[in-house]
Amino acid sequence: MSKSQLQNWRKGMIVGFYAYMFLLLINIFSDLSVGSEPLSSIVIFWSGFGVALVVEFVLNRKEKKVDETHTS
Repeated sequence: MSKSQLQNWRKGMIVGFYAYMFLLLINIFSDLSVGSEPLSSIVIFWSGFGVALVVEFVLNRKEKKVDETHTS
């Protein structure tokens, strides 16, 4: 992994962590107001993980396109 790819993965992990926190917040508020949780723990897990992977992929693609335009 190059240095920029590692930085993009770290950025993706940060956004994924915020996704976890947001989804957990939704679950907490729903549990307090309605009495049930709309999202299961497996949905929260895969959502946060998926967000991290998608953000990393997008940042890597964006960087690759910028590099291709500068070398052409």
